[in-house]
Amino acid sequence: MMCVSTLLACTSFIISGQATPSGKPMMFKHRDTGELNNRIAHFQGPKYTFVGLVNSPSLHGEVWAGMNSEGLCIMNTASYNLREDTLSCQMDREGELMFHVLGNCATIEDFEAWMQTYPQPWGVEANFGLIDAHGGAAYYEMNNSKWIKYDVNQSATGYRVVTNFSEAGRYEDYEGWERYQTATAIMRDRFSCDDEMTAIEAIDLFSRQYKHEVLGVSYEPTHTPQYIADQDFIPRRITSAVIVFEGVAKNDNPAYTLMWSMLGYPACAVAVPIVMSDASHLPDYMVAKDMKKKNQDPTLLHSEMCDASLKIKNQWVFPLKISNGNKYVHIGNILQGAENKPSLLSCTKSTETLICKEFLPLYYQWVEGNVTQADFLAKYDYLAQRWMNYFYESFAPYTQP
Repeated sequence: MMCVSTLLACTSFIISGQATPSGKPMMFKHRDTGELNNRIAHFQGPKYTFVGLVNSPSLHGEVWAGMNSEGLCIMNTASYNLREDTLSCQMDREGELMFHVLGNCATIEDFEAWMQTYPQPWGVEANFGLIDAHGGAAYYEMNNSKWIKYDVNQSATGYRVVTNFSEAGRYEDYEGWERYQTATAIMRDRFSCDDEMTAIEAIDLFSRQYKHEVLGVSYEPTHTPQYIADQDFIPRRITSAVIVFEGVAKNDNPAYTLMWSMLGYPACAVAVPIVMSDASHLPDYMVAKDMKKKNQDPTLLHSEMCDASLKIKNQWVFPLKISNGNKYVHIGNILQGAENKPSLLSCTKSTETLICKEFLPLYYQWVEGNVTQADFLAKYDYLAQRWMNYFYESFAPYTQP
């Protein structure tokens, strides 16, 4: 019997380091999926340690975006127009493949060589994006037995936007075409500027903007309706996380790679910078609450940050619980605020402003050699513990009775 994949989605892009003033590549993944509870986890692979985005119920063996100690970063978007076979094999193994890649590969070239040994059929139908610490930046359109590579460094624009179809696949099976049009328009407009895009700006532009290029609408705080249909915007009810990788310039120290991680719905969640080190340096509100007690209470596998965001989302962003109510997003609460409360987006902004104000100066001191890695990590741990408090303070109008 043929396998049937679950219809999932994502919006992504890669910017080549050759197209940025700093020489650093950026890779962005806006994740849409059926598993809304996500967390960050640390793993030891056969060769390299790595951190990644995982489904909260998952115990081991898959990641849906991640970076390793060598500066290799990987993510994927589902594709629905690449399969050419009718094999009865397990599909949706993209997370498993990425788990193995992060544990075994240091560069894009390593990935390509390693895939030659990975047993077929691969059980995937997806677009994989990778950047590394040696200037590599590429997408791979992959099915069960082959891939086509798109080197972003060779792109005339300096970037590549990808949603849920593959360029080499069947045109009649394109998915995510509407979001592709919107994301391409956003990127085209942004690249007319001379300054470099930051991770927070990328999240604001792509994951927190209610723009629909096909319909020709872009909702702003003024003259916004209370509800709109949740249809083909980049942020959607099934959005579970956003990951933005800020890579390093070619042959720079891979330890400087950052994985900005936002767990939950973008309008009511905040991005936290994750650094590549051991598990003790992951903020405790981004990881499982208690892995040891998983058999007693499955919610202990959830992250505090994701749970807090989902609670706000369910009450204030998708409050309609009758009929088809969950297909309508309360855009008024997001852009204008509810019941004399500040807008949800202003709450995210105030929290992330504080996070960046504290983290970025420390990070640049480390990169410039003014603090040791040990001192950097110690101060990072101290600051990171404050950031969840900032979140609660900013969103207090929406979380307190």
